[in-house]
Amino acid sequence: MIVITGYTSKIAQEFEALKPFGSHTATMTDIRELMRLSYHRCRVPDDGFPLDAERYLFCQGLLRPKRMQDQTEEERAEGFEVNLDSIIRACDAVLAENPIARICIIGSESAYKSSFDDVYAICKMLIHSYVERKKLAPGQQIVAISPSIIEDAGMTLRRKDQDTLNFRRAMHPMGRFLQSREVAELAHHLLFRQPYIRNTVIRMNGGLK
Repeated sequence: MIVITGYTSKIAQEFEALKPFGSHTATMTDIRELMRLSYHRCRVPDDGFPLDAERYLFCQGLLRPKRMQDQTEEERAEGFEVNLDSIIRACDAVLAENPIARICIIGSESAYKSSFDDVYAICKMLIHSYVERKKLAPGQQIVAISPSIIEDAGMTLRRKDQDTLNFRRAMHPMGRFLQSREVAELAHHLLFRQPYIRNTVIRMNGGLK
């Protein structure tokens, strides 16, 4: 079984499209919407979150167009819950019970370069640190992917500063931004073909310094 959180994200959808999974079936969960009756519906890590799957992909994220000081207490709390606390609680629970769990978490280059939403950047920095330091059993895996701007992600498409994005795209060493499919393919490769890569954050920034 494969558990994917944040199913509405473009990365999660591209990952699920990378069939075949062999004998594995995908269980999709969404952190806030509890959607898709045909899949496992649960919060992370509560309400029956599965601890016995072989592979987990954490794709949930909440990025606000506000700095931390401009967010309400409730908004800040939700940001930390979605981007950090719920993921760590879920991973801790899975790794404590499941000796063969393989986990990939989608982080962000915001952990290194900051973000307009400070809560988001801080959470990603702490997630990266968690991945690098988490103690594992021999048959377990935890890795993170740190993407830079993703061209077709909802977080990018919803931004209102498209002129700024166009300038940054033109100045990028590769002349383009990252695609969700590329992130999904790396996550798929790590979870299905590279068990020896553990406690590692892989940066996908196209050489942008």
